[in-house]
Order: sequence, then structure tokens, then C-alpha cells
Amino acid sequence: MDVRLPTGKDKIVAVGVGIAFMVLALIPQFITQEIPTIIILVRYGVGNLIKIMTTFELSNPIIWALFVGGTAAVYQESMKFFSVNTQSKYLTIWIGLGFALVDIAVLFFESGSALITSFSWTLLILIALNTFSSLIFHPGTALMLKYGRTVRKGIYFLLFTILLHGIEDGGLVYADIYVLLHKNLYTEVIAVFWAVTICISIAAFVIGMKYRRRLYASKVEENTI
Repeated sequence: MDVRLPTGKDKIVAVGVGIAFMVLALIPQFITQEIPTIIILVRYGVGNLIKIMTTFELSNPIIWALFVGGTAAVYQESMKFFSVNTQSKYLTIWIGLGFALVDIAVLFFESGSALITSFSWTLLILIALNTFSSLIFHPGTALMLKYGRTVRKGIYFLLFTILLHGIEDGGLVYADIYVLLHKNLYTEVIAVFWAVTICISIAAFVIGMKYRRRLYASKVEENTI
């Protein structure tokens, strides 16, 4: 059993592993999420694309939220499931940090330019909340998955982390559509969504840290690839 405590170099490598696996997750995720757009583009042409997509999303917010949130959750948590067994249990939290850093980078790529060109305190707060959520959610779920794999119950833990992730990402999609239909409820909807999301992220981190203590105390031999 590996009892050597990780060095700074080990931690950097683990973060790199998390970054690599997150990128591997985002590629098929983005491709899958673009399939409806491609189908509409092929069948109806560019001229009708925006109208048809907008109509579908506004008419079927739950279905669209489940699709977008579900694909993100399945791809990212599945890649995380495999990534945690590439390193020792002492480096799991750093792999999760790698996932979070890519998540944050994508966020800044999508929202950073808007913040620079048209500064908004509301957008700044939303970016800060999203950043905080990612920084605790991904390490927490990585620890859950490592523990689950160590005790040979990895699939159950994977399904649980997919559920948590799907609620967050699907909830964001649904909230965005809902405020488009009910602009007068923007503040209330955003407040409720982020209250739920932060609670889920904190819970994931707390649960993950609980399993981290069990992992460190465990004498069960790890499976690493």
C-alpha cells in the first residue's frame, strides 16, 4: 500500500490529470449538446435555426434542462470516475481541483468578455458564486468517487454524483429559460437557484471530506491504473 505523502510535484501532476480528463469530458459533451442544432440545421437550414431552437427550448424547458444538464453530468462525472484511479487516494482532491479549474476557465471564457465590455456587479457576483461552487463541488465528488471505487461500490457513487451534477447544471439551464419567460421574477429565481446550488456544492464537499478521512484510515488496497 502506498503510504508516501504527496509532494508538491505530485499535486501539480494530479491537478494536470484532472485538467486532462475534464478536457476529455468536455469534447464529447459539447459535441452531444450540439446534435439537436445540427439536426435542425440539416433539415431546416440556417434561416430557421434560431427560431426553431428558441421555440423548442422555451416550449420544453424541462426536457432541454435534462438534456443539457444530463449530458454534462454524465460525461464529466464518468471521466472523473476513471481519473481518480490514476493516482493515489492522497491526490484525489487535487484531481478534483483540476476539473474545477477547467470549469472556471470555461466560465471566464464565456462571461469574462461581457464583464470587461460592460461591467455589472450582478454578473461579477454570479461569476464568483459559480467559481466558489466549482472549487468545492469537483473536489468533493472526486473524493466520493475514489472512496466508492475503493470499497467496490463505485457505480452507486457515480450515479449519485451524476445526480448532484445534473441538478446543478440542469437547474441552471431551467432557471435561464424560466427568467426569459418571467422577467419580473429574475431576482427571485436566481436567488433560489444559487441557494440550492451552493447548498449542494457545500454538501458534496462535506461528504467528500468525510470519505477522505475514511480513505486515509482505510487499509484496503487501492486499485490504480
